[in-house]
Amino acid sequence: MRLRYDTLLSLRIAHAYYGGVCPDFDIVLPAETLRTLRGGRLLAKVLGGVLYVLFEADEGGAPVVSAAGAGLRIGLRLVNPYFSNYTAVPAELAAGTAWYRNGDAPGQLDAPEGRALVGAVFSRALARAERPVTVTLKDSDGQALRAETVTAANDRDDVSFDATGADPGPCSVEEDYGDGSPLTARCYIHPELQQTGVFAIVDLEIHASFYASAPAFEITFDARQDTLRYYLVVSNYSIADFEQLTVADLGADDEGRPEVTFTRVAAAAFTPGELPAALLATGDSRLVLFRSQVPVARRQRAMKKIQLSRNGDVLVEHLPQPGADQADAHLIIHVSR
Repeated sequence: MRLRYDTLLSLRIAHAYYGGVCPDFDIVLPAETLRTLRGGRLLAKVLGGVLYVLFEADEGGAPVVSAAGAGLRIGLRLVNPYFSNYTAVPAELAAGTAWYRNGDAPGQLDAPEGRALVGAVFSRALARAERPVTVTLKDSDGQALRAETVTAANDRDDVSFDATGADPGPCSVEEDYGDGSPLTARCYIHPELQQTGVFAIVDLEIHASFYASAPAFEITFDARQDTLRYYLVVSNYSIADFEQLTVADLGADDEGRPEVTFTRVAAAAFTPGELPAALLATGDSRLVLFRSQVPVARRQRAMKKIQLSRNGDVLVEHLPQPGADQADAHLIIHVSR
């Protein structure tokens, strides 16, 4: 008997830095997801950097077993330590774990939320010094799971919760100081994924419609933008030749991108955001900076034909651009006869 599998859904991670699929993540499937896959006669495969979930179908294309109503929890573990160098990570996600789900529309992801990923036992630092304060751990429906009151007599700076036995998933910690304005922190309980150290969690509810029309979910990241700075450290040039040095972008039309224009900045006019001139040019060398007039998006494939020239003669046809391992866009170019 030949088994037939059709696509139930797919999940793609894209990044403007790469101009397509982002290779910076490993897919992590926790134990409950593996159980759902087995029970629903589903397969999970990563092909070309895209996660595909397939269902076993009968000869007419209908599912042998329907998993409609079940959930798939997917962890995304970051494997590139330089990710933040070229990624515009939203502020609300920078300090926590990104949580994605298809809650509003079955076939697309909601905007991500930043949550603190915690294990079965965790502590929460109290935000204010007033006492008493009642601290309550609540599930996603707002039902209290655990609660504790801290008074002046048993004062401390944090509260610990043992959430062993609680269902994995989103939760919240509420601090009520009795003034009618409780403080709420968003958390996510999952001991297994917390141990793995995932960057993001994707919760997908399987809808019956997926079997007829497989949704293609996508998470996208924008590239970080930096002011591009070329510091030219010039030796053995006359003043006249030094003044004729220019940096210009001649590849914009060929590559179909906006032109990058540069401002020439004398060493005496460097701002606090620039590298110290005294550390770059010593002895008889001269120094000049060419600074992009607007921030430039990082990209894996360097822009071509950003050229260093002198009086029309091209000295460097393709100036370098910051690599993934570079946290800024300060580039030092030595020029000498």
